[in-house]
Amino acid sequence: MTKLDIAKKRVELLQGRFIKFKINEGRNRFSFYEGSIDQLHPNIFTVKTVMYGNERTLSFTYVEVLSKIVKFYPIEEKSQDILS
Repeated sequence: MTKLDIAKKRVELLQGRFIKFKINEGRNRFSFYEGSIDQLHPNIFTVKTVMYGNERTLSFTYVEVLSKIVKFYPIEEKSQDILS
C-alpha cells in the first residue's frame, strides 16, 4: 500500500463529517474553511463549504493532502491535525 493509497483511505474515512480545512496558498497565505468532504474520485475529492450564505464546492488532489497543502482539523480542537 503506497502513501497515496493511505491518504485516499484517510480522506474516505472523513467523508460526510463536518471538519475545518486549512489550505496553504503559498507565500505565507492560508485560507480556512469549514465543510464536509462530498465526493471521492480516483485523483481528486470535493469539499462542500458555505461562505457568506453561498454554497461553494472546492476540489483537491490527494497529493495536496500528502504534501500538507490541505490539512484537516476537527471542529472542536484546531491544534491537532487529524490526518497526521
